[in-house]
Amino acid sequence: MGRKNNPGILSRRKLLKGLAAFPIVYGMSSVISKAGGLPEVNRYLSDEAIVSLQEITSSVPKGKLGKHEITRLVMGCNPMGGWSHSRDLSYVGTLSKHWHTPVKMKETWAMGEKAGINITNLTAEMYPVFNEYKKETGSRMLNVLQAMCSKQLTRQGSPPTKSDDPYIQIKQMINEGADIIYIQGENTDSLVQNKEFDIIQGAMELIRAAGLPAGIGAHSLQSILATIKAGITPDFYYKTFHHDKYWSATPRENRKEYNSWSVKPVTDHNQWNDNMWDQFNDQTIEAFNSIKVPLFGFKVLAAGAIRPSDGIRWAFENGADFVCLGMYDFQVIQDVNTTIAILGSLGPRKREWYA
Repeated sequence: MGRKNNPGILSRRKLLKGLAAFPIVYGMSSVISKAGGLPEVNRYLSDEAIVSLQEITSSVPKGKLGKHEITRLVMGCNPMGGWSHSRDLSYVGTLSKHWHTPVKMKETWAMGEKAGINITNLTAEMYPVFNEYKKETGSRMLNVLQAMCSKQLTRQGSPPTKSDDPYIQIKQMINEGADIIYIQGENTDSLVQNKEFDIIQGAMELIRAAGLPAGIGAHSLQSILATIKAGITPDFYYKTFHHDKYWSATPRENRKEYNSWSVKPVTDHNQWNDNMWDQFNDQTIEAFNSIKVPLFGFKVLAAGAIRPSDGIRWAFENGADFVCLGMYDFQVIQDVNTTIAILGSLGPRKREWYA
């Protein structure tokens, strides 16, 4: 939480009142035309949303990953799944989950796509709605799956189940239309803790055999360093990446690796507050200065504790090639324009661009 709404909302409401005086065929149709192609996507946009799209300042810059040219701003999926990481505000996850009905999920993807974002992060549970959205609209939005691969977990959010095939979810989602796949961060951390490097390597081989880019996600930098030591090289990394200059950041002397993200009731402000995911960002920056693989930074706003203009800039300045950002539909315009402005004014950075 903690992100302020787009200040343009009130002005857009005034504009809509003005537009109401004109026949819809002459007023709104011209607005739709200016918003770009994919007219079927407009079925999921309100009049206010269509008007707000006129505020987009330019195109979102892109980078190359495998055969795909993707926007440097990726739509995150935590709000849709209800994973709010909202410190001690225990109701927020439930509120977010209830907000994101199937229709609202489609509205959010439509908003992102019309604003110029061409890729979204998904969990396995979201594919039925996402594929329905694509079928209904002719959407060309790409997707990146955060996959679970383990003999104990087959689907994220489901009760632990045993399986002889640790890759059952990856195989299912390849058939469901995944474009890019990485091992979900907490899953990687767990596999590394259990020294199951063979499962990680097997996932890379399976994903690549399907012709897709294969990545490794992590909350802990130590997980990534351990996979490198084990000789595993992915096509990209998905790493938590944010600074620690915010009020609810865990004091450095109390930070821990690996198990620090287990959700627990907050009783001591100086302990972990369910919104700090890059425990030692200076170490992450230093490590990735010598890792020549594309980096997706995620949780860059520390669950809303950091303003977009601050967190997005920090991530790109310090080495991220892409930023994955969880967005509500009403935040898309601001986040897109913020990203465009930051990338347009970004000076030289120490880490090269790898995508």
